[in-house]
Amino acid sequence: MTTLAPLLAFDLDGTLYRTASSFVPTMRSLYAEYGLTYPSDPVILRSIGVPFPAFLDWMIAQGFPDDRAVLAQQLTEVELASIRKRGEPFPGVRETLVHLREAGYAISLCTNGDRQYADTALTACGIANLFDTLQTNDARGTSKTELLRRLLERMPHDRAFMIGDRRYDVMAGRENGCAVIGASYGYGTADELANANHQIDSFPQLLTTLHDLRS
Repeated sequence: MTTLAPLLAFDLDGTLYRTASSFVPTMRSLYAEYGLTYPSDPVILRSIGVPFPAFLDWMIAQGFPDDRAVLAQQLTEVELASIRKRGEPFPGVRETLVHLREAGYAISLCTNGDRQYADTALTACGIANLFDTLQTNDARGTSKTELLRRLLERMPHDRAFMIGDRRYDVMAGRENGCAVIGASYGYGTADELANANHQIDSFPQLLTTLHDLRS
């Protein structure tokens, strides 16, 4: 009888990828191009992980052009170039993922970003080869809860864990019966992670947290 592996479903932004490394320069550049007053880095960072359509609405409310298709294309082009130039993971991400694979976990991604964004960020972080499967949001409007449901259906497992830093991750994990591990070092608030089953203050802490949960 085949033994199913425990499945780890990782959020990308604010969990694996230190999105601030590329996203802050992206937004500073766009605000400058349109002659708009840049709000502040903390304001920009709070938008990380927000579904893309909602983020476009927010940008338009800030004074950007209301042609959503043009704005989306420009944002995508500038951001992907920024990721390739300066994107980086949180400390210890690659080493920890290698240990988790060696320990028998199935490694997956569940992100609100589309496939091009995910591939670019994972490549910049040097971790693209460590994932068994990617669940991306290529329709742009699909909820994180639905994305995780699809991932769980595709990946047979004996137990599933959702690891993320925003309320979307906590909600998706709980509504799909996963144990939720909140990444408190990311871009979410303490309130957003209040309903997580456990929290980690750094990515490498995931090793001991999972060991304790499964022992």
